[in-house]
Amino acid sequence: MRRPVVAGVPRGLVLGACPRHIAPMRLFLAVIASLFFIVGPAGAAPVDTGHLQAELVAQEVAVAPGGTTYVALRQKIDKGWHTYWRNPGDSGEATKLVWTLPAGWQAGEIVWAAPSRLPFGPLTNYGYSDTVTLPVPLVVPVDAVPGSTVTLRAQAAFLVCETICIPEDATLSLTLKVANGAPQADPRWGSVVAQALDRAPKPAGLKAGYQWNDGRLTLAVTGDPLTGATLSDAYFYPFEPVWIEHSGIQTVDRGAKGLTLTLPPGYQFESGRPPGALSGVLVLGDQSFEVSAAAGPPPSGAGGLGPPSPSGAAKSGDMSLWLAIGFALLGGLILNLMPCVFPVLSMKAAALAGHAHDRPAARSQGMAYGAGVLATFLLLAGVIIGLRMAGSAIGWGFQLQSPPVVAALALLMLGVALNMSGLFEVGGRLQGAGHGLASRDGLAGAFFTGALAVVVASPCTAPFMGPAMGFALAQSPPVVLAVFAALAVGFAAPFVLLAFIPALLSRLPRPGPWMDVLRRALAFPMYGAAAWLLWVLAQQTDAGGLAAVLASLVLAAFCLWLLGLSQKGGKSWVMWTALAGLALALAIAIVAPRPSPLTGETRGGSGEAVAVLHETWSPQRLAVLRAEGRPVLVNFTAAWCVTCQVNEKVALSTPQVAEAIGSSGAVYLKADWTRRDATIAAALAEHGRAGVPLYLLYRPGVEAPTVLPQLLTPGLVAEALVSATVRPLAPAAP
Repeated sequence: MRRPVVAGVPRGLVLGACPRHIAPMRLFLAVIASLFFIVGPAGAAPVDTGHLQAELVAQEVAVAPGGTTYVALRQKIDKGWHTYWRNPGDSGEATKLVWTLPAGWQAGEIVWAAPSRLPFGPLTNYGYSDTVTLPVPLVVPVDAVPGSTVTLRAQAAFLVCETICIPEDATLSLTLKVANGAPQADPRWGSVVAQALDRAPKPAGLKAGYQWNDGRLTLAVTGDPLTGATLSDAYFYPFEPVWIEHSGIQTVDRGAKGLTLTLPPGYQFESGRPPGALSGVLVLGDQSFEVSAAAGPPPSGAGGLGPPSPSGAAKSGDMSLWLAIGFALLGGLILNLMPCVFPVLSMKAAALAGHAHDRPAARSQGMAYGAGVLATFLLLAGVIIGLRMAGSAIGWGFQLQSPPVVAALALLMLGVALNMSGLFEVGGRLQGAGHGLASRDGLAGAFFTGALAVVVASPCTAPFMGPAMGFALAQSPPVVLAVFAALAVGFAAPFVLLAFIPALLSRLPRPGPWMDVLRRALAFPMYGAAAWLLWVLAQQTDAGGLAAVLASLVLAAFCLWLLGLSQKGGKSWVMWTALAGLALALAIAIVAPRPSPLTGETRGGSGEAVAVLHETWSPQRLAVLRAEGRPVLVNFTAAWCVTCQVNEKVALSTPQVAEAIGSSGAVYLKADWTRRDATIAAALAEHGRAGVPLYLLYRPGVEAPTVLPQLLTPGLVAEALVSATVRPLAPAAP
């Protein structure tokens, strides 16, 4: 028979089940354990919200009337997941706690533990992993009755994130006793809460000051706790998300009594409205301190100023050639993560998989792909240089402003998809006749894949690319070519390096039937790319032009099917008929779509009705609104810009932003660059940009607009709009 078990008491220590020969010490321990559960606080079991366990734990088992005690929200977070600090950083939401307390009891603010950085792609967030304890001070009323018990309840709300974010909540409770005399510490959780309070950031008598000069933000801190401390890993977490760019680099310069941090400024500083005090948490390894720095000269002993830190918010006018090249390299790397490039990268992945166990072939494929990327980027640069010298106002992504080019690309994407689906092959008799680019496994095919990747990448603008492109296109042709070459190197680097790393290639299975299945599966992203290009075309042409292009796609698919039949032993005239039909389909796709006669915004704008009302941008309308003293949000966008469309759905077309526009009295203007527009191109160039997206916020009384980040969140836009209603003390210098 199994012995009964009391929760929390080890088996064999239950008094009613003790054998006669149990040791006296074990009996003593059983009594102590039983007494603990009798006198301890009655807290509910931890609540599992899905990706964390939450509970309330007490510092004291019995509290004194008129005193202050601490009750902590303890989170045990699943591995790989995290919650957020009071300032979540670039995205996320802080943990919230709403109390329901007996009459007379009062709860203070959460005592936040020092956060950690949580990088995710180009974003940096602040929060917690594993386990965190967040104490809250509770004031016990003077008239609390000794010997009575009270139940404290709280509603906790968390945003728990891994690669996805899930809002979760928990209803928590805890029962405490009112002591007849002095308060009594909780034997289980008292030391845990006390340790959390001890480790929480505190002022510690530090002196601090910040300076904002010529686009440079420095924070100087001195004090005894910093003397002799290791300062190389110092990091400043601001209390407000608008003060610094969280993904930027913070540099440290040590002084005799402290340190000076060079911080990447956020858009509140760039708007000309620096805060009265820069407050936050300074973390040095396992130590953390609260810092509040007033604007002014640095305290003595803080050290000199470190070198400026590059950040994604840098303006092209402040940029050197080497910084522009560095930004282009980083932007090219990030461009591989943009959704517009996924279809073509799937082609390259399928091709590289076939050579995974043939190192010379894999290296040749990688180099050919890199050569295709470099040649196409330089070709684009040459075309842009030539057209701009001829007087055309164009920039990054200019080719997708032409309906015939979009239609031809849709036809090309469909052809590639049908080839990957096995409808026909490129090679064999067709290649022998001189009409093929190359077999899909050849070097010419890899070169062509690199070229195609660049073409379809042009609708996207990655972080760091905008300032680099804007700088380049305002310089001489050699500088333009140098920056575009750096962008090409960054873009091609992942696949080229993969081809030269045998350890990674050897992990792929050897060639076999699975490759054909993979190839056919990867055809579907190409079908998706063709469908997306048709949607872009629908914003640029009329119904007749769109219908003609759809007909050309059907004709092309039929001709490619005929081509596949001829490759399986059909008559030669079938092949020539198919090629003639393909030429006709291409001619229709190029000639039929004409620019829509509509002016201003393209038909349908960004696609469908949105939650935020907007007007069409023009320099005249902007000038009128600014003269009226209205805040103005300007969105430079295009239907073919994937980043623009993502920001439109995720951030700009949300009730939160609509409410912020209404409460701030701002006006939302859209400058749609889907079709070529010299006025919009000139406005982009004026702000150092060669392409979209670009988001500008004009504040009343401030001459220069604030440039918002290229990746938006609803909270970021709403916060910027709300802050735009406050006039600065003096207009910014022109």
